[in-house]
Amino acid sequence: TLDMLYSVLDVLAESKEDLIAFLAVFFDKNTKRQNANADYDVTTYSFESTKWGELRMFGFSKNHKNNEVQVVMGLLIDNNGIPVTYELFPGNTMDQNTLQAAVERLKQLYQLEKITVVADRGLNSKDNLGYLCTAGHDFVVSYTLKKSSDAFKALALDLAGWTVTASDKETGEVLRMEKVVEETLAYQTLIDPKAPQPAEPRKRGRPKKYETHTVPVNIHLTWSAERAAKDRSDRERMLSKLAKKLDKPYQLKASVMLGVNQYLEMELDTANWTISEEKVLESQKYDGYYALITNNLELTTDSVVAIYRGLWRIEESFSILKTDLEATPAFVWTDQHIQGHFALCFLALSLLRYLQYEVKEQLGQEVSAERLMDAIAEPRVIVQGVYPLVTVTPTEISQLYLDLSQLLGMKKLKQNMTLTQFRSATKLNLVNNLK
Repeated sequence: TLDMLYSVLDVLAESKEDLIAFLAVFFDKNTKRQNANADYDVTTYSFESTKWGELRMFGFSKNHKNNEVQVVMGLLIDNNGIPVTYELFPGNTMDQNTLQAAVERLKQLYQLEKITVVADRGLNSKDNLGYLCTAGHDFVVSYTLKKSSDAFKALALDLAGWTVTASDKETGEVLRMEKVVEETLAYQTLIDPKAPQPAEPRKRGRPKKYETHTVPVNIHLTWSAERAAKDRSDRERMLSKLAKKLDKPYQLKASVMLGVNQYLEMELDTANWTISEEKVLESQKYDGYYALITNNLELTTDSVVAIYRGLWRIEESFSILKTDLEATPAFVWTDQHIQGHFALCFLALSLLRYLQYEVKEQLGQEVSAERLMDAIAEPRVIVQGVYPLVTVTPTEISQLYLDLSQLLGMKKLKQNMTLTQFRSATKLNLVNNLK
């Protein structure tokens, strides 16, 4: 019954921490998990509702569903793409305010002293980076070149210091370049009022609440012709769409909300929108450039890029949760059931990712979550005869299903089986269906 399903969500909500701890031990033993490396990102999950609560709140929606309440999820995954842990936050929580809770949970799970955290630009705040440095962790995060200081922009675009790493053998055209810029990161920490203070002449006014620290970092700049072509293509496609909407103010307003106002300017006296040629030219300067910042000064640019590329796995995990596992829109409304719903989604994602890992390790194949779910859901049985003297014939069995059953140590299916043989092979009891 529906009440029974809701009660299961209650159990999952109460068992969340035990579930995560159990899976952590299991994956640590059964996969090549590198505990000191973790990718972290944040996404939002919407509800088809405007009713808010402790978790369900209005906030910035990554799916542009600003008219619906949502929750924020921070997800940590390992080097194999398998989830490690997650946290739910109220829907109005900003991305940069979620990372510290997730890292502390990771430390508790594995008793780690040092972690390398890989995160997207939305988590690149001085508070987060300062926290990681203070705690003795490493980080690799993307650095937004367009929003950096004018001095750094000039330094990045200066041709001096760049190393060509690939070029066309026939034409000599530069295909890839890289450059490392040494910088210092300044961050602040709260001063513990109970801690002993240095013997300095006390200045008039309020005592200092924060202490400023600096840490050396490397900013790894890369440029590639392939990325430049993509950036150019993306901008031209966006400008083409904007041009068609210039005479439709209501559509332009929606476009501005989606973040494409970087190319628009408005005439205040006429309220007319135009595409700014100056802004387009400014954007063109950064075609092909990408920047990553790390406090691990021993890493090469290739190593930093390789570490950061692992972040695509977490974006894919969010996509699997939202599409294949239909985590959103969520149709539960109490905080307890919301917690249970996402605990169930986390468990399902963990199992899917583990199956993908096993297929790749044992069979050398890359298999999508959709194919795995189809392989598990498609099998049927034909039952012939009159209970209890019946014959069970499995049908619609794909090769992937057979591969999975073999990897998991299940008994082989036969063309014709008794009820007992079928139950032994699949753990499914058909007796209640047939009585």
